[in-house]
Amino acid sequence: MLRTFLCALSTASLFSLAAARAPLDGIAAQVDGTPILFSEVEELRSAMQQRPGFGALPVARQRQEALDRLIDDKVLLGKAKQDTTLRVADKDVESRVADMYARVAQQQGGERQLEIALRQATGMSLGQFKARLGDQVRENFYRQRVQMKYVGDPQPTQMQVRSFYEQYKDSLPVQYNVAHLSHLQWRVKAGAPLEKEAQERTAALIARMDKGESFAELAKLHSDDYSGREGGDLGYTKRGALDPDYERAAFTLDVGDYTRKPVRTRFGYHVIRVTGTKDNEVRTSHILIRVTPSAEDSARARAFLDSLGRTLKTAAAFKAAARSLSEDRKTRDLGGDLGWFSRDSLAGAYKAVVDSLPEGGVSGPIQIGDSYHLIRVDRKADERHLALDEDFALISQYTREWLIGQKLAALIKTWREQMHISNNLAQFGRPGDSEAPPE
Repeated sequence: MLRTFLCALSTASLFSLAAARAPLDGIAAQVDGTPILFSEVEELRSAMQQRPGFGALPVARQRQEALDRLIDDKVLLGKAKQDTTLRVADKDVESRVADMYARVAQQQGGERQLEIALRQATGMSLGQFKARLGDQVRENFYRQRVQMKYVGDPQPTQMQVRSFYEQYKDSLPVQYNVAHLSHLQWRVKAGAPLEKEAQERTAALIARMDKGESFAELAKLHSDDYSGREGGDLGYTKRGALDPDYERAAFTLDVGDYTRKPVRTRFGYHVIRVTGTKDNEVRTSHILIRVTPSAEDSARARAFLDSLGRTLKTAAAFKAAARSLSEDRKTRDLGGDLGWFSRDSLAGAYKAVVDSLPEGGVSGPIQIGDSYHLIRVDRKADERHLALDEDFALISQYTREWLIGQKLAALIKTWREQMHISNNLAQFGRPGDSEAPPE
């Protein structure tokens, strides 16, 4: 099993999730009284056809494997309900549902088109779809809570990644129609007058706090960040999750203290206040004064990168430039290496580069967010297998998922013994189900 149990349960699309329990066609199993419908078994069995060798199994065996996964899921969710320390806030569910609903509606061309598509595909109303989506989101939150409490977030060692690769390399996904890309990121920087103005505004706010004015009230009135309406509160964040410059300042403050000088990050100037700490986390509030570059600043950055790109004729030259100039901290030390991508998965700007450039080609400056990028097409391939040296990060992620799956499977095996499970799948059998499909 290359993906964790949790990932395997989310292979269906939102529309199939909406339709999963449409007709009450019969109960295939029950876990402590919670039913699993035969239609759910068939839906998951259909999704599992992509697994190597699964389609060659007899239908009865396919159904049993699908049912076992669904039973395991009900056992896991049953454990979550029994554990009173695991809670899911309604506001978290509502926020996630709103985001997912908006994304699906946008993909369908608007809410009206989504309603028509739902009616045609499932017979459901928008309200029923939202309710079903809410159930799925809440269950996913509980799965995550159970995993984090009982399994944690294991980070595989290099030896574990290598061992996993050697054992499962023939089963790892094959990549089709892919390209290997590198990039150099150059952020558009504001000119000196804009920098000075923002810095002085931030310093003035600090002076007002020094005289006793409320941090929260100043944040509500002056912060350019969405958090201003909440008095600048960002909640708890783990070390490594924040902008490095912001984090460096925050972790040096005592609870209740705030920075006495403006802190510059890529977003602008901050006043940072620490309101709590626990373990390796810090709770901060901030006031942000953004620094927005002018059109002249953008043109200057573009011209610089355009001139630079014309000189980068070889892979070695591009890597050297990325190491010394790129402002992407994640890839800078790798010479700008982004890795392999399926062309179908690439965003518009990247896909256009891959489609228009040959191997070794370097794009002109492409603006993405607050930066310009040079993108190099290192290689293209119609088909490739994952390699440990080039795809270590991806294989490490597969290894992590496998470790989580192994630990969860062992726990679920124990929890199964603590619950009443009935299996009625045999009553749905048909002649020939136990025979392997003809080759």
